[in-house]
Amino acid sequence: MRSRITAVGALALVLSAGAAHGVVLNYVASLDGAQSGHPESPGTGSGTFTIDTDANTMSYNITFGGLLGAETVSHIHGFAPPGLNAGVLHLLPLGSPKIGVWNYLESQEAGILAGLTYVNIHSTYDGSGEIRGQIVVPEPASMVLLAVGAGWVLRRRSCW
Repeated sequence: MRSRITAVGALALVLSAGAAHGVVLNYVASLDGAQSGHPESPGTGSGTFTIDTDANTMSYNITFGGLLGAETVSHIHGFAPPGLNAGVLHLLPLGSPKIGVWNYLESQEAGILAGLTYVNIHSTYDGSGEIRGQIVVPEPASMVLLAVGAGWVLRRRSCW
């Protein structure tokens, strides 16, 4: 039986499964200028992120377009909630799509899982970032928790 639970409840349940079991979590980001202080920017983007807590990796696939300026650099920043700024954690490749893997430190995992990281696309329009998007758990209605073997896996329903 598949049961829907809130993202917070799912995360708490997954984390309580214990350190002996690795967990794979799916996160998303929706990027736009308003989150970076530029509501006038027509730039938008989206990203999907797969976090493996056993391997301490975040795989990402980020696409964007419509910037007012040319991309100069892009990063994953942390740790800060929406609207606040934080330092660079990981340099992203130039261009769209951005596909890769970030091997993060164990000490960074709690901030990542708490949704305190964000993607920032910097451009010639604004060197501090033209579009931005917080990396978060997808909306609760689209999540289900599945027991798989001895571990827990959090997956989006649309993946089936």
